[in-house]
Amino acid sequence: MNELIRQITLDDKKKNTEKKYMRGAEPFFDYKNPEIGILLLHGFTASPYQFRYLRELLANKNLTVYAPIIAGHGTHPEDLKNTTIDDWIQSTEDAYSLLKNKVKKIVIIGNSFGGNLAFQLAIKNDSALKGIISLGTPVYLRWQKLIYLRLYSYYWLKKYYKKRGENYASNLMDDLSVEVSYPVIPIDSLKKFLKFIKYFTLPGLKHITTPALIIQASKDPVVHSKSVQHLHEHLSCQFKKICWLDGKFHSMPDIYKKEEIFQIIYSFIQEVANGNK
Repeated sequence: MNELIRQITLDDKKKNTEKKYMRGAEPFFDYKNPEIGILLLHGFTASPYQFRYLRELLANKNLTVYAPIIAGHGTHPEDLKNTTIDDWIQSTEDAYSLLKNKVKKIVIIGNSFGGNLAFQLAIKNDSALKGIISLGTPVYLRWQKLIYLRLYSYYWLKKYYKKRGENYASNLMDDLSVEVSYPVIPIDSLKKFLKFIKYFTLPGLKHITTPALIIQASKDPVVHSKSVQHLHEHLSCQFKKICWLDGKFHSMPDIYKKEEIFQIIYSFIQEVANGNK
């Protein structure tokens, strides 16, 4: 089994880039059993490092866990700039297919934009897919009108959008933040991100019948709260839940929330994987 894990990691790297990963950004595969596998999809500009705590908790429950790298991520912002929406989708489809060859049932957990990619995968309503868990998935962003105004006015003069509070160091291979994510966003990629929501996520929700759990912080500073209601109203699945977590954070909560969110996630996995929903 060690050889299997090694080969999966090597294949994942070859599909993305030959360049060195940022420290901590590497994909991971923890094989525990052939029954249930959890596919972890990280957020926009981020990496599997976001799931470091969840990885341990899920593996301790004897669940197979796989966190691939989304195309263009985990290396250098220029690599993200050179990828397309199709590249992002293809990398998740490849990851899903790989995991499906190793386990019978799959639950996808998408963090932020990883949730959008998870819903895109679910459009096919594959029989192996038993559930989707979205964590802070964007449909509407806070300050969305302002973002569009800037993108299509003076931001066309810029190559990168600098994240607030981030320090753009020259050595991008270092761990630059607690999330191991890019400190800047290529403007072209940000436009593609917004197009993905508009042309893929929004029209695709009505085709999804897979059970879904929608989790969001009550004071998410990035994703507008009306995203949750939109997802709940437009998904076609009969079984769908909303879970609000108290706090001001985006995507995966801080370490002090990890036990709370894990219990919510694990309960949902048990429900859908055992055929109760």
